[in-house]
Amino acid sequence: MKRARIALRGLVLLALPAASLAASESLTSVGRDVVVSEPLRGRVVAVLADVRVASRISGDVVVWGGSVSFSPGGSIAGDLLVLGGRIEEPPGRALPVAGRVATPDSMLRLYLAEMRRAPWGGSGPENGVIGGLHLIALAIWLAVALTLLYLFASPLSRAAMSVEADWSGSLLIGALGVLTLFLAAGAALSLLPSALAIPIALASAAVAVVAKIFGMAALFLVLGQKLLKSVEPARRPAALAAGFIVLGGLSLLPFVGALVWSAASIVAVGVALMSRFGTPRYRIVVG
Repeated sequence: MKRARIALRGLVLLALPAASLAASESLTSVGRDVVVSEPLRGRVVAVLADVRVASRISGDVVVWGGSVSFSPGGSIAGDLLVLGGRIEEPPGRALPVAGRVATPDSMLRLYLAEMRRAPWGGSGPENGVIGGLHLIALAIWLAVALTLLYLFASPLSRAAMSVEADWSGSLLIGALGVLTLFLAAGAALSLLPSALAIPIALASAAVAVVAKIFGMAALFLVLGQKLLKSVEPARRPAALAAGFIVLGGLSLLPFVGALVWSAASIVAVGVALMSRFGTPRYRIVVG
């Protein structure tokens, strides 16, 4: 989850002007390479520019469309996010980054890891401490699904019918869809100019995330409709909640839960892509 927050932070920082922020000693640059030769207490954001770290940076370093290199005395105390460029490791020593390092391939691993774990599921002994946060995450997930049902009832229902008609097809299309989206992002970042590559990569990642959210809501709906044995529009909210409770409960089971949620997530992406996010299919009749 931390690397996801790094990526979100990078998106927000793109809106900042290309100037030094003296109040926090942070630095933002667009189109001009950056060399940090003195200790910096803030963060560094570079767009379409390279960054050379020759001293200690106490905050994060976010680079879009550029590369990061290190001098002997350079280090980063925060996180490092690099999209559309490369990280040049200093010779003879480990990468001097105290926080997380996020690159396009690590984003794919993060997305696949998140697909295996429900948002309210824990990953260690801290479960008892932050159990309340997991309950909040569960409530938010249900609220998002119900909001989608309220705003897009017909598309969500059509998507639910598509998964009921072809479960195996949804699973296959979901797996292929996730790989295709992230391979497209990686290819764009590797082969295209940064001005084109970064928007393509961001769009691919956004489609993958939105497809999972929309598809999971459709999956909750179809499971609940089977449980309630009703497809009436008036009972859709209850059906969605019932499907959510069942699938969410299964995801909390030891060992089996991760497999269930992973398969459901892949099917969800397949549902969204196969149904074209629930858009109706029109037939042209000739004659």
